[in-house]
Amino acid sequence: MTDETPARDAGPGGAAGTSRRALLVVAGAALPALLTACKGVQALGTPPPPPRDIRILRVAITAESRMLARYATAITQLTAGPPSVLAAVRAVQAEHAAHLSQLRSRLIEPAISPASSASRPSVAAEGGSVASVLAALGQAEQAASDRLLGELPGLPPALAQLFASVAASEATHVPFLTQAEAAAG
Repeated sequence: MTDETPARDAGPGGAAGTSRRALLVVAGAALPALLTACKGVQALGTPPPPPRDIRILRVAITAESRMLARYATAITQLTAGPPSVLAAVRAVQAEHAAHLSQLRSRLIEPAISPASSASRPSVAAEGGSVASVLAALGQAEQAASDRLLGELPGLPPALAQLFASVAASEATHVPFLTQAEAAAG
């Protein structure tokens, strides 16, 4: 070897023959990938909207939560009323809690942040006598049953079966509440 051949220094990795120009080319090629990675999930774009059955399930969960809140309000109003009516309303409220549990078990979602879980459905207080409170509950039950039955076409079979079961249960609450009122009256 002659003294005129340029010597190459061993780089930080100890490999001889790596020039600064090659390192700059590799670093320049990696830069766009690093910048894209910094954007995280945003680099992928917006997620597609959820399928129809998921949207309908979310609406049903919200409606069932509101029904539970309506029953909680009714129980507060009926505490001075006949014990048999209060027991009947509590029994129906327990069934709604079971409905909500079943509906929620069908929906798999990521963990909810504390800020978004703070939103609770608001329910206007139903005023008046035992009869008017029970009549309002009966109307809400019938409307909920009708709404669920209207959603059945196009749902996957397992979800349609659950909706039909909940709708049938809610429809039976109407005569049950009427009977509880008649027995107390």
